[in-house]
Amino acid sequence: MNILKPNILFLVIDSLRADKIYDKSTTKIPNIDLMKKNGVYFSNAITTNQYTSQVMQSIFSNRFLFDDSITKNYSKNISSENSFLSILNDNGYHTYTLNQEDVFLQGFNEKFNDNDSFKSEENIYNGLETKILKKIPTLKESWLYYIHLQDLHTPCVVPDELGHLTLVERYDYNLSRIDSLLEKILKLIDIDNTLVIFTADHGEYLSSVDGPLKEIKGVKTNVKKLVKNFIPNKMREEVHLKKQSLNREIHASKVNLDHEKRMLSYKRQFLNQTLFDDIIRVPLIFYGHGIESSKPISQQICNIDIFPSIFDIIQIPNSIKNGHGKSLIPLIQNPDFESNPIYLTSMAIIPQLKMNINIDKNSGMPLIGIRNNKFKYFRNYENSDIDVHLYDLVKDPLEDVNIANDSKEILKNMELILQKLKYSSQSFESNNFSNNDEIDDDEIDDDEIERAKESLKKLGYI
Repeated sequence: MNILKPNILFLVIDSLRADKIYDKSTTKIPNIDLMKKNGVYFSNAITTNQYTSQVMQSIFSNRFLFDDSITKNYSKNISSENSFLSILNDNGYHTYTLNQEDVFLQGFNEKFNDNDSFKSEENIYNGLETKILKKIPTLKESWLYYIHLQDLHTPCVVPDELGHLTLVERYDYNLSRIDSLLEKILKLIDIDNTLVIFTADHGEYLSSVDGPLKEIKGVKTNVKKLVKNFIPNKMREEVHLKKQSLNREIHASKVNLDHEKRMLSYKRQFLNQTLFDDIIRVPLIFYGHGIESSKPISQQICNIDIFPSIFDIIQIPNSIKNGHGKSLIPLIQNPDFESNPIYLTSMAIIPQLKMNINIDKNSGMPLIGIRNNKFKYFRNYENSDIDVHLYDLVKDPLEDVNIANDSKEILKNMELILQKLKYSSQSFESNNFSNNDEIDDDEIDDDEIERAKESLKKLGYI
């Protein structure tokens, strides 16, 4: 007779910035605050990449993704026997997910017992909230339910009547709605027998100068609309983009610190702008079964530590070999915890799926790097002498001062850590994944490819 184990609710809020939860929340989030107060939250949780699929692959496989040929085998990696999903299935768990449909094109759903998908334009306003609240009472214990919400992903779509809100206002409003949904979810589950994980895949830049989705109604607006009727759509779009760019430049000229300028002018989709903490620092909260209230933990940890910690709590052996993540339970119990260096990359490793996608030439060159408790180092993916950044995270947590030119010895040591970490994983990866393991052309039809391309365009990746 199988003994039922605790349920697992895994909530991932796409593009949720850590500072919206920990530092200076500008919206009311009482239910997230409740989990922080009565659970354990990590104020220095770091993700590995800016792309959802790569982040989630790392989380579920307990691996940093070093090799582009490995990440293109997304379906083979995440669905292999060497994944946490496989272990949960083998231990009697029923695994469910609600995720954007384009993620499923990459094979992510293969190891879930039950999966629901939604289109990129869907959100909690037009059906997802209802779908989630109807699903939870039907889950068969013991269950893992992985929900991945896109409501904070730019352009942060809101109801039509709120289309006049700016990007930051839309972001904060949607976060408050997510918090409201969280309250309804928590009322449906037995929290004593459910471990809740609340986190994000990556952060986001939020420019305060990005305007509304549409203009505010009024006489002035009506006059503008009459004029616009005589201007081609493409020309209006070009004028709007130039105006927005100029607006950013004007605002950027009025601020002095680098982190303030980044928030005004940087874009996450640009590969050379994605390894600052605005993007790679994420919220992480453990709440519910097996978790006692704790002070905030500021030690650096990585989101690939999530599932080793879950397995520790639900008392299932972690049989994944050569994993990079480790359980955080010892850290919760004892502050003398040694944090591992975290491998970072901005690589645009969205599996191409025969799409012939070309990355924007203005997006910059990809980066790789290493972050530990004291320093962050990153540089050009192929050349260690190009685009070199080094930050003292203790003295300069906002990463305003690049000390690369003045700290050659530290730079050398960080590069050594980077190379050592990659080298130590080479033999494991080469033994488990063949470069000939490509996605079968027959697995993805033309309609699926076109839907994926359209979704990627809406999200700003191509």
